[in-house]
Amino acid sequence: MFLSVLSLLLMPTASADSTGLPPAAVTGLVQTWVTALDQDERAVADPGSYGDPEDDAGFKLRRVRLGLEGKSDAVRYGITVGAAAPFDVVAETQGASFDLGLVDTYGGYSPAAGLWITGGLQKVPVSREALTASSNLALIDRAVSTHWLTPGRDLGAVVDYRWNQVRARLGAFNGGGDLTGDDDEGKLYAGRVEFKTGDGAVYRTFGTVDGFTFGVAVDGWVNSEPAVASQAFGVDLIIREGGLAVLAEGRMVKAKPKEEIDRVPGVFAETTRQGAMVQIGYTVRRFEPVVRYSLLDDNVDSENGGDVSEVMSGATWHGKADAVRAGIGYALRTELGPNTMQNDTLRAWLQLKI
Repeated sequence: MFLSVLSLLLMPTASADSTGLPPAAVTGLVQTWVTALDQDERAVADPGSYGDPEDDAGFKLRRVRLGLEGKSDAVRYGITVGAAAPFDVVAETQGASFDLGLVDTYGGYSPAAGLWITGGLQKVPVSREALTASSNLALIDRAVSTHWLTPGRDLGAVVDYRWNQVRARLGAFNGGGDLTGDDDEGKLYAGRVEFKTGDGAVYRTFGTVDGFTFGVAVDGWVNSEPAVASQAFGVDLIIREGGLAVLAEGRMVKAKPKEEIDRVPGVFAETTRQGAMVQIGYTVRRFEPVVRYSLLDDNVDSENGGDVSEVMSGATWHGKADAVRAGIGYALRTELGPNTMQNDTLRAWLQLKI
């Protein structure tokens, strides 16, 4: 299957010059992890918990991706296919599975300096950790709050403008429609404004920077689904100094069922969900030790099993040009509601990237 996909992806490279498109570069990502210890291996499963994939000891293919991308001063494009294991058991019960499909498919044009207009299947411009490439995540996965309180990817268009130290993005999306067209009248709109100072990257934590680098952003989105109307906002920041990298986010989502609906809503009363994460890491040559705390409350008006927190600490070794990463980490999970369980995990991972 992947050889067939690869051959199809490579076909446009031969005609890139004749079409006037910038030449395409092949991209690839394979992330494998090993669960060395899992506290929950009983035959009768515990209730599903946010952030816990309930992996028993053994091997797992977390992500695999293969694609092409090209960029010039005026045009950019990309297509990536791949598959990913469900983030946790809650996502799995909601239908997430390891299926091969499109990850990104986009084309963009720059009509003026600093301005890009991009359409296609792409990330909604919300959350610094969500917008960080999976290959650049310090602990191979995102925080539980980021996963459950951000829209992820959708089909739509984004206007992206940079002026000096300020970057603003505005996007309009189907809001859950399939790739061939929107399947309902609802739309998702998102906006993000950020400020950056310093020369270091603000969507990557590994490496050292000369001087002080600081980035801060505010964002928000609204989504009018057939049965539920949602609105959300968040703030995030990153601080980098030498080998130090500090990343922090706070998010809130409010969802309300509509009065006139033709399907079962995701919530039956106005519900507020909120979460936060803080990550601190330090680069020492090729090693990056990191500790991250994340918190999720899926209903602030109720004390239940949806109140969870996680502390994950670990270290990653980075190969030359970051083409290879290998790391190990321990996830300490705590249910803040009335039901607690022993579900910590010791995990190792290997990442290959081209």
